[in-house]
Order: sequence, then C-alpha cells, then structure tokens
Amino acid sequence: MHTLAKAATSLLTAGSAAVILSAGTAHATLTTPTATTFLGAFHLTRTGFAGDAGATDLACFTVQGGEQAPTVLGAGAVTDPDAACRELAVADGDPALLLVHPAWTTSDLVAPVTVTVSGSWGPADVSWSHTFLNSSQLAKYTGDVFGF
Repeated sequence: MHTLAKAATSLLTAGSAAVILSAGTAHATLTTPTATTFLGAFHLTRTGFAGDAGATDLACFTVQGGEQAPTVLGAGAVTDPDAACRELAVADGDPALLLVHPAWTTSDLVAPVTVTVSGSWGPADVSWSHTFLNSSQLAKYTGDVFGF
C-alpha cells in the first residue's frame, strides 16, 4: 500500500504521469499540470457470498492545469479509477459516507458481500469494513469504488 502511494506521488510530482486531457468537439488538448495534490491511497478487498474474493489498490489525486478547475484522477486496478476517486472525494475519503446512486432500487436477494478499505485520505488513517445484503446494494452505495 505504502509503495503504491509513494510511486503515485513520485510520478505525479515529477509530472511524468499526470496530464489533463480536455476533449473538445473536434480536438483534444493536452495540458501539463501546474499543481498536483495527493488525496489518498487505499487497499480494497471484496468477498462475495460464494467465497469469491478480490483485492486491489487505489490511489487518488487532483491535478490543476493552467486555468482549468482541479480534476480528480485515480490510479489502480478498479474498472474506472477516476470515477472511484471522484466518488471518494465527494465523501472526503470516508467510505461510510458513500451513497453514489441514491435513486437506485436494489434486490432483496440475500447474497452478502463484505468489503474492506484500509489506507489513508489526507492526514487521516482509514479503516472500514461493511457487509452489504448483495452486490446490487454494494453498487448502489459504493459506485465504482469496488468495481474490480
């Protein structure tokens, strides 16, 4: 975990990994970031009802390019690390505050999924675990965070 955070911070500080890509209607512009802020890094685990399990790491940061608003970006093996980091940024890195899709209805099927988060967001250590009724409830609350 700490290796992921250090690697992400080193790459971002050097400016070699982060760029802001702004897609226009007919063209794309590549801008070198002027400021990069490391938000946090997490080790994520997911264990399903049938014993299926997965784990990955996620690092989140913001980049500011020129006069553009800061953009939250992510790195890791989740399906959409940028979306996962944006969702965590809204919750200030607290997975207990996630409710990404409040209007979604979920199944009542009992097929528990347990997830854990460990790492840090800003100066705070984060350690969280929760068992959801099923994977649709997991997706409703956590969005892209556990998409791996």
